[in-house]
This record gives sequence, C-alpha cells and structure tokens, in this order.
Amino acid sequence: MTEFFPEIKKIKFEGPDSKNPLAFKHYNPKQKILGKTMENHLRFAVCYWHTFKGLGGDPFGPGTIIRKYNDSDDPMKVAEMTLHAAF
Repeated sequence: MTEFFPEIKKIKFEGPDSKNPLAFKHYNPKQKILGKTMENHLRFAVCYWHTFKGLGGDPFGPGTIIRKYNDSDDPMKVAEMTLHAAF
C-alpha cells in the first residue's frame, strides 16, 4: 500500500529546548504523573473528516489542497486510501 507521508517520522519527545518543529517539547509519553504515564492521561485524537477530507475551501472559493489519497474515480478506493493515510 502507498505511504502517504513518508517524510514524516514518528514524533518524539525532545524537551523544551528542542529546535525541531516536529518534536514534543512538553509531552513525554513515558513520564509518570500520579501513577499513570502521560500517554495514558493524554490520548491524542484527530477530527477525521476535517483533517483528511477537507480540501481548504471557504465561502470565497474552492479548495486548494491536493491529497494523493483522493486520486481515484472509485469512491470505495478513495475511502480505503484515506483510512490508510489516517491510520
């Protein structure tokens, strides 16, 4: 299956002094707080429709975002590729 975001690796905790824009500065998933890890306290979520299906349109014009996983005439294929991109 196609890799949709190959340039983005797993985002890691690098601490507050990190200059990496794709690094956690304060969220350390393994740090324990009141007996539970941050990973268990803070579960990240994504709004599937707005994040993966929105194309950047607004009242002033059509969308400008091109998503590789929308590149099919078959709606089921598009749905499958979008799920793969998301998860």
